[in-house]
Amino acid sequence: MDKITLRNVNEVNLKDIELQEVTSLDDAIKKNAIKKSLQDNGITDFKEITDMNQISFGHFIVLEKILNAEIEFEIKVKTIAPFLLRPLGEEKLNNSDIEKENTHKEKVYDEPIGNIYGAFNRFLELRKVYLFKTYNGVVYGTLNEDEDDDEEEGTDVGSTQSAREFHSKKFFWNSMISLIANGDIFRFNEAVDLMMHVVMPFLAEKRSLEIIENLEAKQRRL
Repeated sequence: MDKITLRNVNEVNLKDIELQEVTSLDDAIKKNAIKKSLQDNGITDFKEITDMNQISFGHFIVLEKILNAEIEFEIKVKTIAPFLLRPLGEEKLNNSDIEKENTHKEKVYDEPIGNIYGAFNRFLELRKVYLFKTYNGVVYGTLNEDEDDDEEEGTDVGSTQSAREFHSKKFFWNSMISLIANGDIFRFNEAVDLMMHVVMPFLAEKRSLEIIENLEAKQRRL
């Protein structure tokens, strides 16, 4: 083993690496390479998401579904990594070619784990600002500064929810795609292909009008 990656991270005991006896120059080089793979040296061989506006709505949905999935952290990182790091030159997510996508995944799985975790953490910060500051309340519920980050996702189904709430959460993304496509199922593919810099202002306007209409309706009932 010359580096720690998504392939072997669960098999590695970092304490053992630190205690490993170095008896030759080759051992020293290998140990240094392994320790270096734990560092975040930045992403150079892939296109990293650095601007949420520059990904497609479909790409955004894929990322959100993985983040909200109730799976172990290690599995979540391994699942989301190939979508956080895309091939250089790819303008928007295109994973229709299964063979090409599998080759891409294998390449991501060989990236040093420090770089993977670094990209993952940067994305979480980018996402938090985008969804809960720039567009706070547009996709998920409004997040206040003093609220727990664990409440951000807002798509988990609790046992105390009503049937309508359960339905809303189960078909959350389908409903949002339908809104963008104006209810036309034949335009769903076009909707998910739109870039986020087009989708989010549209959703923000819809959300604002919804709030205004609810307030006006409330006033009429008084």
